[in-house]
Amino acid sequence: MSSAPTGWLSCDGSAVSRSTYSDLFSAISTTFGTGNGSTTFNVPDLRGEFIRGWDAGRGIDSGRSFGSAQADELKSHRHSIAFAGNGWDAYTGLNQGTGVTDYTDYTGGTETRPRNIALLYCIKY
Repeated sequence: MSSAPTGWLSCDGSAVSRSTYSDLFSAISTTFGTGNGSTTFNVPDLRGEFIRGWDAGRGIDSGRSFGSAQADELKSHRHSIAFAGNGWDAYTGLNQGTGVTDYTDYTGGTETRPRNIALLYCIKY
């Protein structure tokens, strides 16, 4: 759907009434923003985001707080470079001896992931 059905709010970061949506405010409080600080609070802003299931102690994505956002990251890796020439290449600084393999520097972090927000997946009953 392109709009929220009756009884639901779009997760667009908007500030909504703490009294009108008192049950929702009781559940999420100001996790996603304080609104005006007294009569409103913010719903999550998930526009353009990937949602990552909250770890909740499983240990796959530990150290995160509920509702926290992460930037994208590329898992640390490097590439091998095999040379057939002789001597050091002044441009790259790499040894180009016959049959020599050199490596690029490592780049990235501990995993490959898109930008995401940690939320708890739920099913309505």
